Amino acid sequence: MTPPPAAPGLPVLGNALRMMGDVQQFLVDTYRQMGPVYRVRALNQAFVIMAGERANRFLLEHGDEVFSSEESFGGLDREFGMRVHVLRGRPHRHLRKVLASGLSRDLLAARWARVTAETDRLLGEWAGQSALPVVDRCQRLAAAQLTIAFTGASSAARFEQLRSAFELVLDVTIAGKWPAATLQWPAYRRARADILAFARAALQDRADHPTAGPPDLLDRALAATDENGEIYPLDVRAGMALQGYFAGINTVAYLYSFLVYALTQHADVRVRVRAEADSWDGSFTGLRDLPALHGLVLETLRVYPPAPGSARTVLADFDFEGFRIERGRRVLVATSVPHQLPEHFADPERFDIDRDFAAGRRASVYAPFSVGSHTCLGAGMTEVLAVATTAMLLRHLDLTAPARPLRITATPGPNPGKRFTVAARARAAG
Repeated sequence: MTPPPAAPGLPVLGNALRMMGDVQQFLVDTYRQMGPVYRVRALNQAFVIMAGERANRFLLEHGDEVFSSEESFGGLDREFGMRVHVLRGRPHRHLRKVLASGLSRDLLAARWARVTAETDRLLGEWAGQSALPVVDRCQRLAAAQLTIAFTGASSAARFEQLRSAFELVLDVTIAGKWPAATLQWPAYRRARADILAFARAALQDRADHPTAGPPDLLDRALAATDENGEIYPLDVRAGMALQGYFAGINTVAYLYSFLVYALTQHADVRVRVRAEADSWDGSFTGLRDLPALHGLVLETLRVYPPAPGSARTVLADFDFEGFRIERGRRVLVATSVPHQLPEHFADPERFDIDRDFAAGRRASVYAPFSVGSHTCLGAGMTEVLAVATTAMLLRHLDLTAPARPLRITATPGPNPGKRFTVAARARAAG
C-alpha cells in the first residue's frame, strides 16, 4: 500500500493560507479534487485528511481502536485538567457519562428563568449599536448563559481572563498557531494559576453551601469517581468544573455568530422564523413547537459547522480507500465534508431550513459536532439554547449587516472573525 497523495500547496506555507481561513470550504474543495484521503501541510504541521461518508463511518466504527486524541487535545488536560479529551475506552466512556449528567438539558430547564432573564438583559445592551462586534458579544452571551445553567452563577466577572487563557491554549496545542513556549509566558502562567484556583474555590464553596434542585456540574464534579469507584484527583474534578466555565466561549458563541449572519442574509427565512418567535410563549417546553427555528439552527450548523474535523493521531497502521496510513501520523477526519455534497444534501449551496436533518444524522453524514465517542458533550444543549436565543433576539432586535463578504477564520474554531459587525436597533412595536 502507498501513502496518500499530497494536496497541491505553496512553497514553505503549504496549505496554511487556505486552512487559516474558511477551512470547511478548503476541505470540501480538496475532497472534490483529491478524493477521500490525501495529505496537507500547513507550515510546520502535516496531516492526513480523511473525508466523506466512509471516513465518518470509519471514525464511528474504528476510531477508538486506531486513533488517539492525546497529541491534539492533551494540552487541555495538561493545562486545565480536562481529562475527558484524552482518555480512551472504558475510562473515557465513564467520565463522559459523569460529565454529561452535569451538562444536561434538565439543568437548562430548571434554571430557565435565570438564563432567559440574563439573555434578555444582554441582548438589550445590543440595541442602538451601529457596529456591534458580533463574535465578542456572542461569546459573552453564551458564556453567561451556560455558566448559569451548569454552575448556578454567571462567570461574567472572569470572562476576559477565561477567554484569553482558553483560546491561547487552543491556538498553541490544537491549531499550532503559536509555539509551545508561548504557554510559559508569565502573564499566561498567572492567569492559569488564577483560573485553577477559581475552579477549586468554586468546588469548595459548593461543598460548603449545597444548593437545591437537580445536581449541576459542580455537584457532579465534587462527587465524581472514576471507572473503578475511586474519587478523581482534585485537578481532574477542577477540570470538570472548568468545562462549565469554558463552555460557550467558542462553539456555542460561534454558532450564534453565524446565526446572526444567516438572519441578515436570508430575508425570507428571517420573516418566517420571526413570526414563529412571536408566537412562542417563552417557556422551555414551548421550544419543541418551533420547527422553523430548529431548522434554522440545524441548517446553520450544516453550512457553518463548528467542528469541521476531528484531529487524531494514529496508534496502529491501517488501510483506507487503497492507501496506507501509518502509526504516528496526525489525521484530520473531515466529518462535515458530506454537508456540502449533493449526494447527501440536495442543492447544498441553497440555504434550506426544511431539510431532513434526522436522516443525515442516522447516516452519519450530518455531523456538525463530529461522530463517534468524542462527539461534543454539549451538542444537544447547544441546539436547544440556540433556538431559544435566536427567538429572543428576533423578538427584541432588528439587525443589519454591512454589504461585504463574510471572511471566516479557522482559529480557535471556525468563526466570522472580529471584523464582523452588525447594526442593531430595538425592534419597532407591532
